[in-house]
Amino acid sequence: MKKSPGGLTDREYKVMDVLWNNEKDLTINEISEISDDPKLTVACIAQVIPRLLKKEFIHVEKFIPVNTKYARTFLADISRQDYMEDELHRLFQKTGIKAMLSTLVQINSQDENDALFQDLETFIQDYKRTKKG
Repeated sequence: MKKSPGGLTDREYKVMDVLWNNEKDLTINEISEISDDPKLTVACIAQVIPRLLKKEFIHVEKFIPVNTKYARTFLADISRQDYMEDELHRLFQKTGIKAMLSTLVQINSQDENDALFQDLETFIQDYKRTKKG
């Protein structure tokens, strides 16, 4: 998978979300039909697609006949997981881990924070064991 060259706008993310949630290549019309966002119209998607192509998040898979014309189908070139990892990495570089953890603690409930701290303690212990071995 390719590394993401930059973040996605809200609309770009919504188009990518549809592509990530489907296992087959989709046309612009299919993306619009599948999306649960009424603002993601065919015209809107037609404006977003060139930006996603330029960023190399997607590629044209094939051309299919639709009525008397041909339509392009699109597939994602980056997985949702790879995109999220790249975005988190960018945030860590900009703000630092302490700032990210502080924000996470502020937006979580007490129970979520307790679980987070337990997971972090387990992670630290596992890391120390593998580092020694």
